[in-house]
Amino acid sequence: MAKSVLECRTAKVKKSPGVVEAYKTLRTNLLYTENVKVITITSTVPNEGKTTTAYHLAETFANMGKKVLLIDCDLRRGSLKNHFAVKGRVVGLSEALTKQAADIIHNTDVPNLDVILSGKVPPNPSELLMGKMFENIVNQARESYDYIIIDTPPVKVAMDSAIVGRVSDGVMLVIRNDFTNRNVIKRAKLELERNNIRVIGAVLTRVNKSQIDYGSYGYYKYY
Repeated sequence: MAKSVLECRTAKVKKSPGVVEAYKTLRTNLLYTENVKVITITSTVPNEGKTTTAYHLAETFANMGKKVLLIDCDLRRGSLKNHFAVKGRVVGLSEALTKQAADIIHNTDVPNLDVILSGKVPPNPSELLMGKMFENIVNQARESYDYIIIDTPPVKVAMDSAIVGRVSDGVMLVIRNDFTNRNVIKRAKLELERNNIRVIGAVLTRVNKSQIDYGSYGYYKYY
């Protein structure tokens, strides 16, 4: 395990009580969802808030004392690093999958929260994620962490979420309010299900206070 400690920029940013409560509600729903330890986060299209959701969900679990690993599996355009004060280049998942590095898990200054960043952009992201190496990384992490939160590219950009979803316990869709076409969302969900992926629910972001009682983030389940 890497010994460097990454400073979480957004952990020190004061969130509104409504947003804090929304993430707690999301956490509670997941705590009571059966057989969910490894959670893949995706969206239909870019700019829906999937990475922010993945980060804050991991932070919320960590704050209640759960040991959490947050993984950036968006090897094409990883943005999880923007939530951390990263100085210089930090090796990440792509280096591990190409056998260029082994110590890729970094501690953070949030107690109980560790992170794997995406690393250098490889020429073959999907092929790397389909390999046995990635599955081994996740399975080894299952033995050490209570929850593993994995950020992946949007479904309409690449089907990496389906690849990652096969080694996780469920996929959660992040949907930006009044942004993505309903039919496009349905097709994205069907694409995941055709790949035998368990879609456990969705997070609705950018919700106006007039539309929902508890602020900027909402949670609902499909079923």
